Amino acid sequence: MADAIQTLSNTKNDLIVAAVQKNLIEKAVIAPTVSNLSGFAIKGAKSFKVPKLTNFTVVDRAFGSAGDATALTDSHDTINLDFNAYVAYLYDSRDAYQSSIEYQVEAALRASAAHAKYVDQQVISGLISAADVEVSVASFTTVKEQALELRRQILQNGGDLGKVTLAISLDKEAEMLKEADFIRADYMGSANVRLGQIGQIYGMPVVISRLLTGEGANSMLCYDADGFGLAFQGGVEMSEQMANEYGANSKRVAIDQVFGCGGLNLVSGASPLVGKLVA
Repeated sequence: MADAIQTLSNTKNDLIVAAVQKNLIEKAVIAPTVSNLSGFAIKGAKSFKVPKLTNFTVVDRAFGSAGDATALTDSHDTINLDFNAYVAYLYDSRDAYQSSIEYQVEAALRASAAHAKYVDQQVISGLISAADVEVSVASFTTVKEQALELRRQILQNGGDLGKVTLAISLDKEAEMLKEADFIRADYMGSANVRLGQIGQIYGMPVVISRLLTGEGANSMLCYDADGFGLAFQGGVEMSEQMANEYGANSKRVAIDQVFGCGGLNLVSGASPLVGKLVA
């Protein structure tokens, strides 16, 4: 019986798509820190509603007296699936063949990194827009004071410290590293340290993003994951088409995804679980 050689010509595209999805998740810094609501982003939906309820209030019922029953009020927040993120590239197969790098894989990984950056940009923009808590850099001048005040207000509004993240700019990182109360990630060990997390302060993981700029307004965000949601609809998709005008095996590749994000637990259009610095 002759030897049979294994080829993967029919699954190479699937393998690259899997690598793209993995790289996208790993390269995103802010996106993994908010609520993932992708389960709501079903086929055919252009938006979806996230249900929410008010809370009960406990009373001290007098012995022998009937207590009143109270009802919760239900409402919802809406997430629009309105971002159709797209990247395309075209390569000359003969030129790529003479290259020492595996261009198809490298290009796909860079496309996924661009997608990750785009998702983070939209999440950051959404967090800034949804923030109900505002801390003035004029009133709280040090990074420690700013972090503490943002934390205080988020927790006062019902935030869960186990879900709170502090996101800072590169300029803020320089200040944060000087704080005695800041515990650097390399001192904490590698277990459970998220990508982009540089450490922890007052029980909050601190992540750094180049997409947050400056030392002043919008250079620091503090938020409970329940204050903001992100949903991917259908995941990353990739397709190829021949471009033989650039050589017999040259191809044009497109990678896209549809997603949406927005504030949660909104009160008058803003989330009390999201805070930011303002000028």
